[in-house]
Amino acid sequence: MKFFSRDVLQCKRVVTIFSIVALLSTSGCTYQDRVAPLALPDERTGVVLGEGLKISARAFTEEEEAQKAFGFNARKAGVLPVQVTFVNDSPETVSVNPEQTFLIDRNNNAWPILTLEKTYERTKGLVDVGETAKGTAKPALLLGAAGAVAGLAVGIVTGENIGESMGKGATIGAASGAVLGGGQAYAKTGERIREDLATKTLRNHDILPNQIAYGVLFFPGTPGVEAEGAAEVRLSLNIDGRIKIVKLDLRQP
Repeated sequence: MKFFSRDVLQCKRVVTIFSIVALLSTSGCTYQDRVAPLALPDERTGVVLGEGLKISARAFTEEEEAQKAFGFNARKAGVLPVQVTFVNDSPETVSVNPEQTFLIDRNNNAWPILTLEKTYERTKGLVDVGETAKGTAKPALLLGAAGAVAGLAVGIVTGENIGESMGKGATIGAASGAVLGGGQAYAKTGERIREDLATKTLRNHDILPNQIAYGVLFFPGTPGVEAEGAAEVRLSLNIDGRIKIVKLDLRQP
């Protein structure tokens, strides 16, 4: 039988408590949920228009980059995504005019935005409906609501339609592209776009004054057949009824 003094027992108790704290701290570092920031455009990284509209763009030409950004292999699907970020510090409402927006590739070819029908068809099977859009409503409402697919493949994620989405329920709100809250709005933008592709609910939302928005434009990108890389996006904007053409360099520095 072993006997320990009070000091030894107290020391062991301190060591044990310290070990538990250290273990909890280590676990916190390992499993902490980290939010990736959205890189905002400025005079150095993008284009500034008028009274404070800032825009930047990035093309995802590599499979690994596209997979990381959107959660599926967009390049394998035959689409070339171009991410466009807006900071609308102007007093005007802005929207993308997809009919006059083009990707200019390295061979100086101009490629129009894919139609919604072609984009949904190409990405079918590579995107999954997220947890927020799963359940009994999916087959009857989400997929069926798409009906006849029309328009061009532009997905704009903003903080709008919050009240509307809350009225319809979380499932419909998530699938329609609405996002709840500033931090949540841009922490999972890639996931939102992927869900919108899976549920056929890409939307070209207006970008209101004092709003930050994240958009993805889907261009023809079958490797070796369609767009050969990305040099520039010729972005057509409707700014309170005025058409403005903005050219954004997509070549990596």
